[in-house]
Amino acid sequence: MLPAALLFAGSTSLLPTRQTQQKQTCPAVTGAKMPLTYKGGPTVPDITPCDLMTRLYIYAADSMRGREAGTPDAIRATAYIEHEVKRLGLKPAGDHGTYFQYMPVTARQLSAASSITVGGKTFHPNKDFAANAGADAKVSGDVIFGGTLGDTANALSADAVKGKIVVMVAGAGGGRGGFGRGGGANNPLAEAAAIVTVSSTPSLPKARVQYTLNDTVQNEGRAAYAAANPSANQGGRGGRGGRGGFGGGALNVTVTPAVAQALLGKPVSRATKGDTGGSATINVKVETVAAETRNVVGIIPGTDPVLKNEYVVIGAHADHIGYSSGGNIVEHDSLKAYNMIARVEGADSRGAAPPTPEQWARINALKDSLRKIYPARKDSISNGADDDGSGSVSILEIAEAFAKGPIKPKRSLIFIWQMGEEKGLWGSQWFTNHPTVPRDSIVADLNLDMVGRGAPTDITGRDKENHELSGATNYLQLVGSRRLSTELGDIAESVNMSEPTPFKFDYSMDANGHPQNIYCRSDHANYARYGIPVIFFTTGGHADYHQVTDEPEYIQYTHMAAVDKLVYDIAVKVADLDHRVVVDKTKPDSPFARCQQ
Repeated sequence: MLPAALLFAGSTSLLPTRQTQQKQTCPAVTGAKMPLTYKGGPTVPDITPCDLMTRLYIYAADSMRGREAGTPDAIRATAYIEHEVKRLGLKPAGDHGTYFQYMPVTARQLSAASSITVGGKTFHPNKDFAANAGADAKVSGDVIFGGTLGDTANALSADAVKGKIVVMVAGAGGGRGGFGRGGGANNPLAEAAAIVTVSSTPSLPKARVQYTLNDTVQNEGRAAYAAANPSANQGGRGGRGGRGGFGGGALNVTVTPAVAQALLGKPVSRATKGDTGGSATINVKVETVAAETRNVVGIIPGTDPVLKNEYVVIGAHADHIGYSSGGNIVEHDSLKAYNMIARVEGADSRGAAPPTPEQWARINALKDSLRKIYPARKDSISNGADDDGSGSVSILEIAEAFAKGPIKPKRSLIFIWQMGEEKGLWGSQWFTNHPTVPRDSIVADLNLDMVGRGAPTDITGRDKENHELSGATNYLQLVGSRRLSTELGDIAESVNMSEPTPFKFDYSMDANGHPQNIYCRSDHANYARYGIPVIFFTTGGHADYHQVTDEPEYIQYTHMAAVDKLVYDIAVKVADLDHRVVVDKTKPDSPFARCQQ
């Protein structure tokens, strides 16, 4: 079992900086429990762990509900960022003199005109039932109770369910109800008219919505490239483990227990496999609506009359993957303990074997240890404290250091919070295709994505040979730093050696042909495709990656502040060069070619 002191080591002792140190106090957390909620004092010009803690407990709070792009939750998050950059005095660099750059995103979702009718009663979407938002569908048929989903040994025959509306109880583990089930020729449910899964609670799973960024420049560019290069693979870029699409097969609907009772004519708890109900009609209608989605962009102008027309971009993605409900509510500490032992890379632990008896003993012991620190709690919100709350608040902290501190670089600095990285790098795609400054005036992009962890207990990824990588007290991964510019990579190394405690850079994830293709999976990739030199800074993965356990109490604030100070110093060096960073490596054939490291 890992000792609690290692799990939560995150000292907020202040870092020395070249600026006048501001005195702050915040919880001393080395070896102690971090608070579940926290309200800090005013931020200061220095880059400090206390500031980062104050900001992150706001930005990754439950009230932000996971900041999923296209939702009001992401709008709330970007409103907080706008408030901060306005307070700091950055120059607006979005649309029409504002800090916001809007993207034409649409949402394909279940329409309010959808319904389930049975026995003279009408039930309504998002209150009584949820359905996948693939396409309009209307089915009518007799109702039959099919037992438990996943119980193949006792399933009804294909003939028994053909053309019928089959009511099912979710199997152990819940999940997303009936979403995506019913397809496949060998599935006895394949020829059912519809599969109706009963929610295990009175609430419904969060309705699935299919979001789309309508970027004409990107679409036409990819089409033109594909026509000129017919053998090229035009596989799209994706975020670090973004969600997939909707399943096929029979119509899938999840209903409340009250709807199931109306369909079967009895409570589902009293139903026996093969029981029949009356006839019902399920009418699913889908609508496409605008889904407000926006980047936040601000500039600190340079001081040189000529070089101020060139820019260093310092960016992060502002979104995460949202929240779940219904069957996806989990017990927080149980999940954290399980992942720390059996799924050490979180959502990237694909294909992990079930825990051994020895591992189960460690999981249970760790859960008991966690319960002594925090009360038991149910959880359904993917807070994204590290991914990429850490990057988002780091950009604010760096911006404040430049805006309020004494160092004023010659070149201008663009600070950008890019929305929709988890959907497929949308925000950076939109900004680089539709820049608010001349694209060729951007000399470099410094991208921060997941910079809040990297402890010795974190499994931060795997090298090209599939060996586990681990964090350390001075750990930092760099990706892409020499892929376009040897000089930029050299600057990062030389600046690092001048830091109070230099980092040990880990380039393992940057290896050519690495199966995880990390170079192409964060926002810097959209700058690099236009030949702009980039550095991707990250402390790597961990067991909380894309899990509801990615929360502010597990962040290494002192380590994160050191990362931010390094990025600050690299930005100063690049912005004050008497020449543009030299691009001495081959640029991509086209900004619309497939990215491959």
